[in-house]
Amino acid sequence: MAFRVSPHAGDGFGCKMREDIFVRGRAAVLIIDDDRQFTALVEAHLAAAGYSSAVAHDPVQGFIMARRDRPRLILLDIAMPAGGGLPLLKRLVKTGPTKHIPVIVVTVLQEPELEIEARAGGALGFLRKPIERETLLANVKAALNPG
Repeated sequence: MAFRVSPHAGDGFGCKMREDIFVRGRAAVLIIDDDRQFTALVEAHLAAAGYSSAVAHDPVQGFIMARRDRPRLILLDIAMPAGGGLPLLKRLVKTGPTKHIPVIVVTVLQEPELEIEARAGGALGFLRKPIERETLLANVKAALNPG
């Protein structure tokens, strides 16, 4: 049985908080996607696996949250209104506070050249929706625990 540790829990009982779950009480994974059903599903999968997450439903909010909260990983939809995800990806990888945060692009779009463009733009990974739970969690784990 797995136990979830509160982001505010100390190590008073000799327990060490897993660094991949919490970042000083902040979400480990920032999900930037305008599809509320998808973000709810991803949040549920992440929570069940012990990861904390936060959600932004548009690129502007996502950029603000990424700069402010500095998550350990960003899941970014590239098919969003208000500027879209590819310009945000390029901005995230070039901006000081966010340039070292790995980004996994998620999309429902099927054009093969999007993966090439996303990876060239700085994405660590590329997933097409719908995403199987196991695939999502394997990619999150690999991004948070490289090597």
